This record gives sequence, structure tokens and C-alpha cells, in this order.
Amino acid sequence: MRALLALAAVLALAGCGGKKADPYDQGNLALLDAVPVYPGASSPKTTTSGTADVRFASRDWTLPATAEQTGVVDWYEQKLQAAGWQVTGKSFGTLRATRDGASLSVGVRGRTLEAIANSRGA
Repeated sequence: MRALLALAAVLALAGCGGKKADPYDQGNLALLDAVPVYPGASSPKTTTSGTADVRFASRDWTLPATAEQTGVVDWYEQKLQAAGWQVTGKSFGTLRATRDGASLSVGVRGRTLEAIANSRGA
């Protein structure tokens, strides 16, 4: 009986205090999940940020030591266009693209590859 009560308490507490996932954040994270990963990129780290009106999700990877900025950006240009993204800008190791009202930025700084997504296109 004591075990049953303990199980009931654990289940009740599991539902308390949990923060519901924000649909805006979920949309941004879904975009990042659909971004192709450059071959050999590793150790992804994902964050979300912004205000109530404009939110972003970003994911950083560590690039292989042999990766070159121009080659990585060109690879993403090809892959994103093939996936229906329209490239709207490309400069200084960064590629900007839009699709279906969403925006995506992919940039290379040293050995860090960063993708920033906004499902609402801001």
C-alpha cells in the first residue's frame, strides 16, 4: 500500500510545475531540426531567445579543422536551395534564406557553424 501511495505521489508531482512548450519556440526548433548538418560538424548546442514578439532558436556546431568558410557556406547554399529555401543574402561567411514565411541564417566564424531560425520570419 505504501508503494502504491508513493507511486501516486510521484505521478502527481510529475505533472506539477512543468512549463508548457511555447508554439513559437517549437516552430523555431523544428526549423533547426530540418537544417542539414555539414559533414563532420559535431557537438551541437541549441538555445532559444528573444522577446514575446520576436523569438529565435540557434544551434552551434564545431566544424572539422579542415572546413573552410567559403566551402561551408556554398554547401549550405546548395542544400537549402534544393530544400526550397530562397537565398536572400550571402556575405562575410553568412547566408540568409527564407521559405514559407520563415527565415534562416547560417554563418561560419572560425570553427563554429551557427544556424539561427525564426519560424515567423522576423
